[in-house]
Amino acid sequence: MFKIVKEVRDIRRFNQILLVLFEEGFEFLLSKINLNRYIPLTKRLRAKLKRDDNLKTEVRLRRTLERLGPTFIKFGQVLSVRPDLVPKEYSKELEKLQDKVPPFPFSDVKSIIERDFGKKIEHIFLHFEKNPIASASISQVHKAVLKNGNKVAVKVQRPDVKRIMETDIEIMYYFATLLETHVEKIGRFKPVKILDEFKEWTEKELDFRLEARNANRFAQNFKGSQTVHIPRVYDELTSERVLTLEFIDGIQLHDINTVKKRKLNFDEIIKNSFNAVMTQVFVHGIFHADPHPGNILILKNNAIAFVDFGIVGYFSEHLKNKCIDLLYGIIEQDEESIMETLIGMGMESYNLDYEQFKSDIGFIVQPLQSSSIKDIKISIVLEEILDIALRHKLKVPASFVLFGKTVITLEGIAIEYDPKFKISEATKPFIDKIMARRTNPLYVWKNLLYNINRYKKFAEEFPAKAERALDRIQRGRIKVDIEDTDIKKLSLEIDRSSNRVAYGLLIAALLITSALLIQVDIGPSILGIPFLSFFSGFFASLLAFILFVSIVRESLRHW
Repeated sequence: MFKIVKEVRDIRRFNQILLVLFEEGFEFLLSKINLNRYIPLTKRLRAKLKRDDNLKTEVRLRRTLERLGPTFIKFGQVLSVRPDLVPKEYSKELEKLQDKVPPFPFSDVKSIIERDFGKKIEHIFLHFEKNPIASASISQVHKAVLKNGNKVAVKVQRPDVKRIMETDIEIMYYFATLLETHVEKIGRFKPVKILDEFKEWTEKELDFRLEARNANRFAQNFKGSQTVHIPRVYDELTSERVLTLEFIDGIQLHDINTVKKRKLNFDEIIKNSFNAVMTQVFVHGIFHADPHPGNILILKNNAIAFVDFGIVGYFSEHLKNKCIDLLYGIIEQDEESIMETLIGMGMESYNLDYEQFKSDIGFIVQPLQSSSIKDIKISIVLEEILDIALRHKLKVPASFVLFGKTVITLEGIAIEYDPKFKISEATKPFIDKIMARRTNPLYVWKNLLYNINRYKKFAEEFPAKAERALDRIQRGRIKVDIEDTDIKKLSLEIDRSSNRVAYGLLIAALLITSALLIQVDIGPSILGIPFLSFFSGFFASLLAFILFVSIVRESLRHW
């Protein structure tokens, strides 16, 4: 426990997390990282009686995250949009997580706004609704009216949420490090690296000024558009903890009944939504990466509005081209093209089994070859490709994964409106247009100049880089990173064995000491045995018992 206290500041929260994990059936993991011993016996027995062991592991994980609160719910939601980090069945289950929590008091809202802007709330707003229109784990949104009469949505961060999330992430790191070290099946998913990404994402989401910058960039990109509207940001009323945006009076994309009542055009809405996403990705190079139905609103003229710009993805020219090649390969059912494109994205694993990889891609693509384009579900193919990437430990660019998840989500929404909807038909004209642009002489010339500059830069930098590399070799400072699970197992086994040898030597020393001292009849005695001799023998027996239990447990674990 002393080691835990050193690494985790909030022991009460740590114990709470530990108990919830045990109650939800993750006892086998806790025993592997040697933490189940910190749960009192009575609580263990009570948990075992209440537990439903028939639930699938992914369901138990979702329930655990829901019970552990906002930080863990957010973590689950991030994993749900990253099927390259967790198996498909887990990301699907985590999509069910609901980020709905009770609102915090208006007095706190008022205090935060007044502290951040140095004015009384009534001097800033003509009217401010005390009850929020939405409440989530990080913030809540209030409707308000500015002094000039403009309606706005004011997003206010929860008090102390930053400290709470930092504490939880610290504990999560402690668990992740133990799991990565001691549980091979989990270790291959690199939980510490996943947490690094989550921490970075959380830090960005907790600074509303970054979201404001994203919204301003989207507004600039869609300036003058008749089909896409981005809410205006009021920069003078935006801080790290407060974001003030134009209030959008629209219908949430999944509210099909209201859309039908208002007799809006389904086909136009879906067409505008897909064109907006494809334009963001392949023209602007920055896209809304959290397009769940609540973040897309339908306006009166069948136009759409995007809100909540906390999660965005970026596409470089290289990634744009590779993604187009991949989608084109899917539509044309070309497995060689798909495989080459994936590897060309920079996704190659250092120990990739090419034959197995090709076989897995072929397993997905071959059934498509007997299908017409209107029968191809790009979302399912993308989902399968991401799953294959995870199985083969391919390094998938995060932006590509977010794009894939965006396409999957939008196709799901579109099918609710029209069960016959096919994304392949909707996207083919857009992809054909971009593919045709590649044959444009101006585009070819521009691409040629870009590659010439790249090779020129490489040629200029190569001598200096080669000189630095040779200098490092000469000095013996080259670091070779070799990862081998068998070597790791061997080193752990050697470490464990050396500890046992040390225990054995200590036990032997204590027994010899006890045997020598038993003949010295000086000082007090216990049961006729000299005091020092008795305690040397006692501690030797205790250590021998601990060593015996450790060996038996290890044998049973491998049995």
